[in-house]
Amino acid sequence: MGATADVAAFASGRGAAAGGRTTEFGRALVDTVGCALAGRASAPEALVRQWVAHEGTVGRSTIWTTGDQVSASQAALANGTAAHALDWDDVSPRGAFHPSVVLLPALVAYAEETGAGGPVLASAYDVGAAVFRAVADVLPRAEHYRRGWHTTATVGRLAAVAGLANLAGLDETETRNALGLVASLAGGSRANFGTMTKPLHAGVAARDAIMAVGLASDGFTANTSQFEAEGGFFALYGAPTKKGLDGLAADLEHWRTAWPTDWALKRFPACYATHRAVDAALDLRDELAGRLPQRLEVVVEPGGLRPLIDYRPVTGAEARFSMAYSVAAAVVHGSLRLEHFETASLSDPQVRALMASVDVREANLPPFGEPSFADGFSTLTAELSSGDVCRRRVDITYGDARNPMSEVEVEAKFVDCCTGADVPEAYASDLIAVLRGLPVRQSVDALREALQARRAGPT
Repeated sequence: MGATADVAAFASGRGAAAGGRTTEFGRALVDTVGCALAGRASAPEALVRQWVAHEGTVGRSTIWTTGDQVSASQAALANGTAAHALDWDDVSPRGAFHPSVVLLPALVAYAEETGAGGPVLASAYDVGAAVFRAVADVLPRAEHYRRGWHTTATVGRLAAVAGLANLAGLDETETRNALGLVASLAGGSRANFGTMTKPLHAGVAARDAIMAVGLASDGFTANTSQFEAEGGFFALYGAPTKKGLDGLAADLEHWRTAWPTDWALKRFPACYATHRAVDAALDLRDELAGRLPQRLEVVVEPGGLRPLIDYRPVTGAEARFSMAYSVAAAVVHGSLRLEHFETASLSDPQVRALMASVDVREANLPPFGEPSFADGFSTLTAELSSGDVCRRRVDITYGDARNPMSEVEVEAKFVDCCTGADVPEAYASDLIAVLRGLPVRQSVDALREALQARRAGPT
């Protein structure tokens, strides 16, 4: 046995999703489809959807933003791109990746094409979520990310193949071939953060996973030890230890049930690396009592600034990856919403003035509070013209599984997503009910019917 065989054996096994994880799976569906609807007519969503239309594919799989039916691979491409277009989709706080934005577009599209039901879809999601986390840990994730790889795109392909192999009933050999094939397609660099290509990473990863599983099930071959082979995935994309490789099988089983503990829904449509600081900024506003600071300092853990741009943003896409802009906008507006990333909002004179006063740096230890931290931290220090100094620190974002959003708040976010796509609130409520019920339905046809019943926004 090797790493590829470990993942294949895990993926090709069968097992029903436990009740608690089915509930979380329903939350993931609501959040991911909502984020896709919010991305309706964003530049990357519109351009990819236009390209898919030009390709002229036919099939049973649905583009979530329009209700149109295309092939499974093209639906996965369009839906993955749309759901990641605004960087509002869920994350792994430990791993700096977005799991559902690759897994769900691939799994749902394949389920529509093959007629798979909700319970097996939920089980397949468990498999993909576990592979995402276990493989990222083996790389290890910090080294992989430091090299410039976008884990959502690289490891995401492997995780989606594992989930699809489980859903499709592939045997171990077919699954190893599919993993070997898709590992050869892995790519996606952090240099593209803040551009339209970043959300495309998720869509292409979902599309490639469907292609790999389809080809492997028809007999297409690849190196069946690709992960651990010389010049293979782990050698190219990471620096795994023997301990990490030997523990992979156990880690996969651990994360099958534990993935909801390493999971966060995002309150703000911006890079997750800004969220702790934005939480701190919003908490600080009561103490500021309407006063704007003369200077703001943000300090984060080592490597915490890697996903972000280090220059002043001029577009909404760049602003999502700007710590200075996100914190300044939160202090000025008392929120950080979709409208704050429209190009016109970047010219707000108060935000621009405050943004110029924001200093951002990394530190090995937090400048105040307990010296220890788990996944990361953000401290925010505000200096006022009166000489007063206000401080806040956030280690766990609101929306993290350790500090979760309520069901009401999850649904309110979905309604916000729909509002941004000109979807009526009444229809949003109906669609939430369909999505929450999908894990126990015998087919996913109800989702297609709901999306087609009321097209999401103007065509």
